[in-house]
Amino acid sequence: MAGKISIVAALMVCIAGVVHSHTYYLGSCPRVEPVNDFDMSKFLGRWYVIQKFSTASSCWTYDFIRNKTDDSLKIVQSRDHVALDTIGLDNNYRYTGALDVPDLNRPGFMRVRFPMSLAGKADYVVFATDYENYGAVYSCQSILFGHRRSASILSRRPTLDQPFINKIRSKLETFGVDPHDFSIIDHTDCKTLPSTSLLNVEVNPNTFSTGNVINVAKDVGKTVVNGVVDVAQGVGTIVNRLANSTVNSSSNAIREVEHVTAGNRPNESENL
Repeated sequence: MAGKISIVAALMVCIAGVVHSHTYYLGSCPRVEPVNDFDMSKFLGRWYVIQKFSTASSCWTYDFIRNKTDDSLKIVQSRDHVALDTIGLDNNYRYTGALDVPDLNRPGFMRVRFPMSLAGKADYVVFATDYENYGAVYSCQSILFGHRRSASILSRRPTLDQPFINKIRSKLETFGVDPHDFSIIDHTDCKTLPSTSLLNVEVNPNTFSTGNVINVAKDVGKTVVNGVVDVAQGVGTIVNRLANSTVNSSSNAIREVEHVTAGNRPNESENL
């Protein structure tokens, strides 16, 4: 049941936030160059998002993770969702994407695929980092009649010195990307909810797998069937009670009629 609610909640969150964190433009994606000699092993781990394109959400973090078994890469984006923050509900929302490196000679240029992205993969470029203090990523995805883009300024801590921020914004501008689209991310009063919380929503590549969808459909079907059975049983109980009540009432009425008839029968001797 919790899985079913989580998926529904995830859908609601994603639909509500589908237009956030990207800006849309006509034409093709600007070409943003990755850092030279990028080393992903040094870039792995937790990054706090200090500024990000067009978002009102708070507590953004990125976790870059390498699978030790098959060496695959993924990014886990976590945040508090603005819609739930607005009504005072603590919440966590995690969105996991798969990263791949199409050209090993340019390891800082990657492609990312998120489960809810109907347009497929997007370019994902690490264009600035010193690995220990700051980092910066840029993503762009071609869509019908144009593209959508996003960028994030990252820090190993919840804050970042202004000179680093200025350096990153200036570098992004040299690639023809307007830095004025950045929004400042608030990291005060950030909380991590227990995994069992219904407001702890996670969307990953397995969320909408065939198996999960089938299981959810089965759970929904069982719930509907059980509900119908419960209703039918309830209706049956009511009908039986009404039927018994009607029979009892009829029996009582017959007895009363017989009693009245017997009690008021005239004495035949008086009529002779």
